[in-house]
Amino acid sequence: MKSSVLRTCAWAVCFAPAAATAQNVATLGDVKVTAEEVKQLARLQPQVKQQILGSEKGLESLVQEELVRRALFEEASTQGWDKRPEVAGAAEIARERVILSAYLDSVAPVPQGYPDETALKAFYDANKAQITLPPRYHLAQIYVARPAAAGDVDAAAKRAADLARRAREGGVDFAALAKAESADPASRDKGGDLGWYTEASILPELRATVQSLKPGETSGPIATAAGWHVMRLLEARPQEPATLEEARGALVQRLRANKAAELKRGYIDGLLKKTPPKMDSGALSALRDSLK
Repeated sequence: MKSSVLRTCAWAVCFAPAAATAQNVATLGDVKVTAEEVKQLARLQPQVKQQILGSEKGLESLVQEELVRRALFEEASTQGWDKRPEVAGAAEIARERVILSAYLDSVAPVPQGYPDETALKAFYDANKAQITLPPRYHLAQIYVARPAAAGDVDAAAKRAADLARRAREGGVDFAALAKAESADPASRDKGGDLGWYTEASILPELRATVQSLKPGETSGPIATAAGWHVMRLLEARPQEPATLEEARGALVQRLRANKAAELKRGYIDGLLKKTPPKMDSGALSALRDSLK
């Protein structure tokens, strides 16, 4: 599903194209994320790459989450939380789990090319009734950026309200108004057209308003940390059955995850069969009682 990003600079998170992999793609105060670090995340965690490629908004959301994670970690470390015994113990358990997960991935890998077309189609046919596309919204916007200077905020808010009023007037050409007035370069030249969004991919601040609109209706100005969005709902589609092609990516991901879990269980079962564990029932009973 093609869509353009609903831009946000929440928490002063600002994005710029990376000319080189070492260049910062986002900052939050003194915390930075580079293009190479995002690529490393994608290499180490397949779900990260899927999030990035799933929609144009996926990359921005991922980087913002990583910025906030790093900022919180730095704050906690500065206050000595990493030295607390209970935190250090939990961190060691988490470290072991990461190592074991990576090891199991290496000793019980999912075959390249799995699932093949036959397995994919068989799964789709058997589960067709449950394989659906969520409700989707074709959106356009006129965007007014929030000024850096506090003294200019009221004027920007009034401008957003005026643009919303003009956009809602009968006979107005929303696309022409967006081209002339919107501050979002990604959608401005397309008459404000943002493309198709699922509910989950719409910014939380905009979601309820978008869901209340009927096709052809325009919202009032919606304030976010980045600015004001005047939203127009161009089209809406209800939840509907997905074709195999529409569901292909999600189904491949699901089947590979199922196969990975199956192979790991098989490897562990083989290990236990080769060297069965010995349990001391008396000691286990005493331990259970001590935990009551």
